[in-house]
Amino acid sequence: MHTCFHLDLAVGLQPLSDDEAVHVARVLRMKAGQSIRLVNGHGAEAMGRLVEVGKRNVFVEVEVVRREDQRPSGLILVVAPTKHTDRFEWLLEKATELGVEEVVPVWTQRCERKTEKHDRWDKVLVAATKQCQRLWKPTLHPACELNELHARIPSLKGRPGAVAHCMDQVEGVPTRVAWTSWMKGKPSAWLAIGPEGDFSAEEVQGLVQTGAAAVHLGELRLRTETAGIAAVAQFGSLL
Repeated sequence: MHTCFHLDLAVGLQPLSDDEAVHVARVLRMKAGQSIRLVNGHGAEAMGRLVEVGKRNVFVEVEVVRREDQRPSGLILVVAPTKHTDRFEWLLEKATELGVEEVVPVWTQRCERKTEKHDRWDKVLVAATKQCQRLWKPTLHPACELNELHARIPSLKGRPGAVAHCMDQVEGVPTRVAWTSWMKGKPSAWLAIGPEGDFSAEEVQGLVQTGAAAVHLGELRLRTETAGIAAVAQFGSLL
């Protein structure tokens, strides 16, 4: 059954958005009478059937709506966007499929490019949410400077956090522990992953001073997007 994204779910006749209508009518060539599933990314899904399929206007008769009251807890991924946006979009897509709870793009000292594409990134999350049949779309926060992280995302203070870096030793920072060991027994957490050039020592020190643990993701050196996906997958495997 095909799934569409629709924010305002309610029983009765519902018009699909322009993008969803074009996809249903022109790409999938669906017909009136076919069943369809709608999700709003906020814990609700609806089952219905197509009652009108035009070139740009598609209407669904929603028959039943089911809602989850609370978003499942999980991992908040704090990550520096990559220089090439397609690699960051790939990270967003796969992290969504693997169950990430929230994503916070951050600008760091060694970010090669600081261009936010929030609307485009959010569309990637919507598409992945539909594809993997999730009821909850990951929350995508506006990008911020790393030193503004806790002021902009106060919810981080309510859960344990960690920073992954590749340096053997940072002055004033405890020796890194394995991410897979640190995350055990934590139903919710946040993890910061740096850019291609890694966090600076000062940035790691700053995050540790706010309560983050220093961790590593193993012996292999991973790209930013690979590290993010690996961390989300490993965290999800415990849940």
